[in-house]
Amino acid sequence: MRKLKLTLLLLSLIFSAIAISSIQADAPTEGREGRAELRFLEGMIDHHQMALDMGADCLVKVETEPVLTLCQNIIDAQTAEIVQMQGWLLDWYNVEYTPMAMSDMGGMSEMNHSMPGMAEMPYTDPAMMMGMFAGFNRLEGREYELAWLESMIDHHDDAIHMAERLLPRVEHDELRALAQNIIDAQTAEITVMEDLLTELAQ
Repeated sequence: MRKLKLTLLLLSLIFSAIAISSIQADAPTEGREGRAELRFLEGMIDHHQMALDMGADCLVKVETEPVLTLCQNIIDAQTAEIVQMQGWLLDWYNVEYTPMAMSDMGGMSEMNHSMPGMAEMPYTDPAMMMGMFAGFNRLEGREYELAWLESMIDHHDDAIHMAERLLPRVEHDELRALAQNIIDAQTAEITVMEDLLTELAQ
């Protein structure tokens, strides 16, 4: 299970690195205002979609009530945020954006080497990552709940860092408020998940 959780962490890091490296590369300069916002929005939509996929799987397999409640809360909150971010992309930048699906991750091999900062990252083959997700889905009971919580904590931590990187560069007040809300809400959820890990491990 340790190898599985490491691969899930690498997958989450790849998603966040795409957004973070874009924010760094596209920091607002004269004539390029808003590029950091655009790349953040696209990256965070993909990042949220991964949480929705994990949350949907959680609802099917988890039996512990507090974990089920957490899964549903994550789905509800991040679904609404995806819709909100898609609306801003369209309104501010005339971009219609659909979240990246697992089946689209094959192209991340080229992205890994073409995007600033990605070449230095350890590359994990997308086919292997999808296979490891299948292995994650085969876990059951307490083992699944523990692995899910640990993986979601890592995923939340990535989102927090992405939002923190954006704040010094953000231009729209609405997006600044969302980024801060992501930091605050997901920090609080990490505390809840850590407490659940402690309870379930006993």
